[in-house]
Amino acid sequence: MLQIKKIPLLFTLILLSVICKAQVSYFGSEVSSNGKLDSLKNTTTLFTFQYNDYKELEKFDEAIKKVWTITPYKIIKPNELANYDANSSSYSLFYLDAYSEAVDTTTKVNIVYTLKLITPSKKPKQKEESVLATINLYSDVYTNMIVKEMGGKLSARRGPKSNILSVLYNNSTLYNWSPGFLAGYLKQVNDGLISGKSRYLDFQFYNKVRLPQLVNETLYVPEYIRRLFSENKKAGADKIYNVETAPEMYNYKLKFPLYAELDSLILNKEKPVKYLVYTQRSNDKIISIYDSKDNQIIYQKFIPQSISFEMSDLIDIKKLIKSIQ
Repeated sequence: MLQIKKIPLLFTLILLSVICKAQVSYFGSEVSSNGKLDSLKNTTTLFTFQYNDYKELEKFDEAIKKVWTITPYKIIKPNELANYDANSSSYSLFYLDAYSEAVDTTTKVNIVYTLKLITPSKKPKQKEESVLATINLYSDVYTNMIVKEMGGKLSARRGPKSNILSVLYNNSTLYNWSPGFLAGYLKQVNDGLISGKSRYLDFQFYNKVRLPQLVNETLYVPEYIRRLFSENKKAGADKIYNVETAPEMYNYKLKFPLYAELDSLILNKEKPVKYLVYTQRSNDKIISIYDSKDNQIIYQKFIPQSISFEMSDLIDIKKLIKSIQ
């Protein structure tokens, strides 16, 4: 069993005030207009990861260095945060967080990697906490269940929040998370904030030039997609992604690399690849395709009330390619 490491008190005070459906959301237009972008540029960004991630510290550093230009940065462990005056205006912070939201009669769970900035408040001796970007992560059932059960308690009491953060940093499985994936996510945040643009809600997009290139190129589908939904199929779920029939029905080339192999491909500067990222957010799903050439999204679709990556999702991509060729 993993040893539970303590999370500094600062984490227990963080609240998310924005609800995002895009896989990667950023708020450049807002922070440009209120001066927070200039404040961010004057900080050093502290990156924190799950404790298990530090085994691959060099790869995570390589991923950040490849795309992050808006601020200097430093990678620290969560329990090292107490060594920094994170409440000052000298630091911005990437951290794991979780919250739930009530939508109609359902409760949606959000597991996110968030960029936060702390600046002086107009009120004496107070600070303002601003969320500048969020990255939606796909976590295991156990983590989602805990966050859902906590509900409103997360914002009302320090204890439950601290417990959730300990789970996120020590025990949670994050499927759409790796050094290679992080490079793609951070590229969106970095460029979006620099350009003063925002991306939020149900962002959908496709690149008319790059997406059709998949007719002759390989689409790399992470192994976690095949593994997760093979398990779901055994459990009796309908319309589950079938790896054996996928190449026949999709018609274009597919490969299913493990995390380490895909990371190497994404971080390789010599030979770019196109890869798919699947994110489940409660009962919604987000399908993204990145091009590692410049870590840009070339396809993204937000599908509400749909929790499985299905054969129809690949077929929809194929149909779209044919329609724009």
